[in-house]
Amino acid sequence: MAALEPNEVLSIPKRRRLTHSRIKNDEGQEILHLFYGEVELIFDEPDVAPVGEKLIEVERFRAEEAMAWSNDGPHEWEKIRDLLQALIDQQVLKRVEESASDVADVFPQRLGLAPEDREPRTFSGHDPRCPALTEEAFGKAVELTNLEVLVPVYRIAHPALDTDGRQVGENNVTPRTLFLDLPTQRRLCGYAGSRYQNELPMNVTALKAMAKRWPELLSLTEQFRRALLARMPPRDPAKLCAGEVHYLAVCTLASVGYVMVRGVDPVPNGQLDGGLSAMFRLVDGVRLVTNDLVRVTPGAVGCDQPIDAQLIADHADRYSVYRGTYGVCAGPPALIDEYLRVLLGEASAPIEAEPSVADRLGDLDASIDYGLLGQRIESVVRFFGASQGLLHERLRVAFTGASSRSELQERVEAPVDSQHYPLLREDHPLVETFQRELDVSRWLYARAAEALPGLVDGTSLDASFALDPLAQATSSERLAAFFASALPADQLPAAPVLRELAAVAADVFALERRCLRLVGREQGKLNERLRRPPNPTLTGADLAAYNRPRFGPPLFATLAEGLGVTVTSDGTATVLRCGEHRLTLND
Repeated sequence: MAALEPNEVLSIPKRRRLTHSRIKNDEGQEILHLFYGEVELIFDEPDVAPVGEKLIEVERFRAEEAMAWSNDGPHEWEKIRDLLQALIDQQVLKRVEESASDVADVFPQRLGLAPEDREPRTFSGHDPRCPALTEEAFGKAVELTNLEVLVPVYRIAHPALDTDGRQVGENNVTPRTLFLDLPTQRRLCGYAGSRYQNELPMNVTALKAMAKRWPELLSLTEQFRRALLARMPPRDPAKLCAGEVHYLAVCTLASVGYVMVRGVDPVPNGQLDGGLSAMFRLVDGVRLVTNDLVRVTPGAVGCDQPIDAQLIADHADRYSVYRGTYGVCAGPPALIDEYLRVLLGEASAPIEAEPSVADRLGDLDASIDYGLLGQRIESVVRFFGASQGLLHERLRVAFTGASSRSELQERVEAPVDSQHYPLLREDHPLVETFQRELDVSRWLYARAAEALPGLVDGTSLDASFALDPLAQATSSERLAAFFASALPADQLPAAPVLRELAAVAADVFALERRCLRLVGREQGKLNERLRRPPNPTLTGADLAAYNRPRFGPPLFATLAEGLGVTVTSDGTATVLRCGEHRLTLND
């Protein structure tokens, strides 16, 4: 493409997509941030800050005019040209002759991502198909009584059909093997902000259903908030924190799944109350925001950050939360604002809906317990996943500088990124990401215990996962001896690496056994609360089905692929086999 010329006319092609905020830096100075779709522009250099200010005002301009956007003398053309070209490259600016819209305004009724005759199926207490559904979706069959170890409680209801004939998760149903590609009216988004005229459409069918139930879903949302906060009073009565709003979202979502998977009188697929499903669809977007906010900073600050309705709306717009894989949020800004204010208790619902949320759920307290216990289960599994991820990175360091390559080293040094592990967060460096996951899991696990008196104890995750140094040293020595005797000489790592491999393996397997025991107990309590049968014994493979796409390779897979050592584990023992050699580790 030809270099930008001074006399060329530029414009912001979708002007209503541009938003801005002034955010204080570490020195307390307000810095202008412009947001355009997924692009964030930070004008923290004093000499170019006026350029950002002017972009907020103008519709179109001649490129050379930007030279005068300065608090001092005019900018050099070369500097402005490079800046404007960078904005063109990011599609914030376009040459006027190029700025005709290339976004479709007519969309097909189906996405074309599932057979039109697919049978409606969901996780349900009505039939025994849960193992078949999970095997198809995740490659791991689990019984309904262990479902929450594999599928987070806030996603259980996604595939369910409601009385309006729509899936609760609409186009975002997870897992995709249960997605029904139902006819859906879609259109281009005309709302200002990051979703304005996005190439992905709005779901107008869902929007119309929400509008029809608007006063009702606001009331149901308010009723559920009151019930949850009666059980989990805010630490600061003046304002909820990010972790508390996250629990509000998670427990609301879980309550809708609860009626489908409880052990007594589960709701059949297709008969889910339309008001409950509407309540689910709206709060699902809030969970996406709080899922980010609780991880904003290390330590407890992220979860304890005070938030309000405006902060949630601003975050969703700035960081493209309104934009999903298959479409953008269809909610008008005024309704989103009203909903968020009711959700957080900043405004009241316009009516008191009947039947109440308690009547629709059948047992409101049990549905809240389901959300709290389910989040604790996920926190335990993620705590182990992040711990194993950190130990994998420790093993990677042990191979640094190794003189000869081996299959084990290839496996250990393989990339751990979202290309290979699709649910891995990549907002921060890998080690920091794992450390933040530990922090968030600690907070969520402990906070739920405060709302479950008499049902769970207050033992922290760190105490539950604590390792005995002497026992670990013994396990490490036994593992080193096992590897030395079981492996051919040409497969044995060098002595220092072998020692570190044994130490890492000893820690991973001990943590895994603790995780399995703890998750088994928590899942057992959840099943009792839902009046379901006891859960079968969990294994390390069950944990890996959840953790692998989020945290990287499980150690048992690394050992199997890199050394030919098979590993099986449950809460009582870890068993390693290689040929005729066998080693059992337990606590």
